[in-house]
Amino acid sequence: MNDAVLVSVVLPVREAPGDDVATALRSVLASELHALEVILVQNGTPNLSPADWASDPRVVTVRLRGSRGTARPLNVGIARARAPYVAFLSPCDLLKPSTLGAAVEALNRQPQAGFVFMDFEHVDAGGNVSRRSVTGDSPALRGLAPAEGGCYLIPQSQLSRALLAENLVALSSLVVRRQLLTEIGPFDESILHCADLDLCFRLGHRCDALYCRQVGHARRHGSAEPGPATSIGAARDRITVLRRESSRWSEPAARRQLRRRIGESYAEMGAEERRQQKRLRSIAMFAAALATFPQGRWLRGLLRSVL
Repeated sequence: MNDAVLVSVVLPVREAPGDDVATALRSVLASELHALEVILVQNGTPNLSPADWASDPRVVTVRLRGSRGTARPLNVGIARARAPYVAFLSPCDLLKPSTLGAAVEALNRQPQAGFVFMDFEHVDAGGNVSRRSVTGDSPALRGLAPAEGGCYLIPQSQLSRALLAENLVALSSLVVRRQLLTEIGPFDESILHCADLDLCFRLGHRCDALYCRQVGHARRHGSAEPGPATSIGAARDRITVLRRESSRWSEPAARRQLRRRIGESYAEMGAEERRQQKRLRSIAMFAAALATFPQGRWLRGLLRSVL
């Protein structure tokens, strides 16, 4: 392999179908940027055929015995990365050919930016676009100052505040300087479902960012929909991460935004528990939502669980 690798793409795999993984991998290898490596981290024993990539020296396969969550496989991939920039790709996502090259150019032009992220689209099982822009409509991205090359620079103070309202950065849209991950630490392996949100919060307190409006990847719907247990676990972990972020802020407005999101996560668990006919747990979750951030909708949810 050429030693001049510019981007290391970490692709963690556990339960995704082999066809999804192979298609995602091919989307990376079809990149217009050839100076890359793909670190395929097999977490456990997924049903994969190495024939799909054995002939390409840019693919590095790492096998783990099995780890809950994605943080550990992602960190193993980061540790093996040789490039100055690291990107991540979910097996359910497809990278666009121009994404990595555009990201490298943008970060090279703006050394003060620690990472770049892009818009993305949704596609159905047949590959038809069902939503052309997921990130681009966010209010937090309006009025940004354009930077050279068609991207938009988000100063650190503005970035950290924008992340309070919503997570703007999809993991598969992120290309980050590897040195920055060394400085702030990689993914928190104690968080099973929302380690990417935790990382984004920490990035938001550390550096400026670049946002490119071009679509960087397509997210395939229906490939691996989360089950009820995963949905509840993700909401629970999200609460942990949001509380951690709240401890970094002293401003009442910032803490209020985070309480709202915590309340929404409790209510999400309450709705899922009700769907599973676990009435007492549902009532407890809606009560926690009301105690955290009082809303009429949480009260209606609680009453539905009672009645």
